[in-house]
Amino acid sequence: AFTAPPFVNLDMRFAKRIDFSERVKMQVLFEFFNLLNRQNPAGVFTSGADPNFGKVAQVLPGREGQIGFRFEF
Repeated sequence: AFTAPPFVNLDMRFAKRIDFSERVKMQVLFEFFNLLNRQNPAGVFTSGADPNFGKVAQVLPGREGQIGFRFEF
């Protein structure tokens, strides 16, 4: 039996809504992905004849973040 390496991920989002009037609103967003900055596997060698069997071939990106603005009217 083969068990893949562990995958740990924590995403977080903060949002703040600001009302300018009854019809016009703005939302400010802060989003963070892979907050713990873990090297999560994206691919694992699975060929039984390969000497690298079970080792991680590729990892997903580390911590990332973005800021966004949303206007409603």
